[in-house]
Amino acid sequence: MSPPSAARASQGISADFFVDRVRRHESERGAYFAFQLNRPASVRIYNPVEEGQDIECTCEDFQTTRAICVHIYWLIDGLNALLDTSTAPPSGRLDRTDIVTRASAMYGLIGAQLPSLPTVLNATHDELASDSDDAVEATRSPTFPDARADQVCDMLSVFDTGRLPDEFGQDFAPVPSDDTPQNFYVPHSLAATIYRLAIRDESVFRRLRRVITHDVCANAHLSKLRARARDAFAKLDSYIEDGPTVNNNQDIPRCARILRSIVDQICQTRNIRTSTGPLSTTVVMRVPEILVEILQEVCNRNEDVYYRIGWERETGEDEPDRNRNLYAYLIDDPPRFSVSAPSWMQETFIIDRLGQMPAHEWRHLIERLTTILDQIREHTHPEDQPPVAYRKLDGMIQDYTTEAFEPSSSSVQRRLTLNDPRESQRRRLE
Repeated sequence: MSPPSAARASQGISADFFVDRVRRHESERGAYFAFQLNRPASVRIYNPVEEGQDIECTCEDFQTTRAICVHIYWLIDGLNALLDTSTAPPSGRLDRTDIVTRASAMYGLIGAQLPSLPTVLNATHDELASDSDDAVEATRSPTFPDARADQVCDMLSVFDTGRLPDEFGQDFAPVPSDDTPQNFYVPHSLAATIYRLAIRDESVFRRLRRVITHDVCANAHLSKLRARARDAFAKLDSYIEDGPTVNNNQDIPRCARILRSIVDQICQTRNIRTSTGPLSTTVVMRVPEILVEILQEVCNRNEDVYYRIGWERETGEDEPDRNRNLYAYLIDDPPRFSVSAPSWMQETFIIDRLGQMPAHEWRHLIERLTTILDQIREHTHPEDQPPVAYRKLDGMIQDYTTEAFEPSSSSVQRRLTLNDPRESQRRRLE
């Protein structure tokens, strides 16, 4: 390791950074996890399957030199301690190749621990710092950054008509560490001012949370995703009616990808929110309700949408039939994606996600699901095998019906006992 790299490693490992939030993003280069620190720096670890092994930071030092910076050393040191302490060498002795290889190997582990990762990672660094003789005593709560910043964005985004919490939070600059009144005030932005106050002032945060509860935030988040799904259908209808325009080029493949992404976001929202705190039954049951609503709308669109259009459409000779039929694209004959595609692109649309949920969350929708099952069967040619979606949904309904209406072992035993002549004779003697 060169002297400049050694200096960066030493400075990074002993730095007093913390992770403000972790998000998974999609880009032209592929998927990556972005670790936003309490500095104008975001460390990105790319999916090694899509992009190849790579890690980068948005700080000026890395962008200028492309050398592993203090932020990357700090993050890898914490991830080593948190995710794989048994095999990880000290981060201060890793060169660039080792760092990139190590980060790529941890990509899957990061995804598995994503909801709680910032809090646990910050706590891990606090423990590492307290064990060091020259560590500076931490003045912040280990759970402060993630629990506070994300929750404040979540609460304030309720009042925004369209943006989701992570989109809403992009407007806010990092909160200054100096708690002077001048740093709390943000000119021309009440939301940004409240954001800073709520992060630094415990009483402000608690009063906001008392009014804007977890249920309120989850409900608003789900409503926005539902609205985006409806907008995707509306844009497809507009495209079919008027043809491509500057503001709308959403054909069937694009609409299908958008709907798949929205379904993934809905389910991620459910998983993350239920893992970090309790939600009311009403809110939890909204998730399958929205999913079934989207599935029903797709099943209602089994038609060649370009059959009677009034505009000239350019197509290739080998255009698949599914590209003209949204139902076929998502349910009957979905395209086969490469293994490097995101998992939400490869799964059976919506039905796989419903099957992963406890049955009590969607059992109130059993009649609607049965109607959809009948609809898929009617769409299938008598000589063709039913699509995978039909078989999975049929199995899911059958499993639920069997479990719901099959008598328990204790009740069966009780009936067998009552029907036993020897038991009847014993009762008469008594």
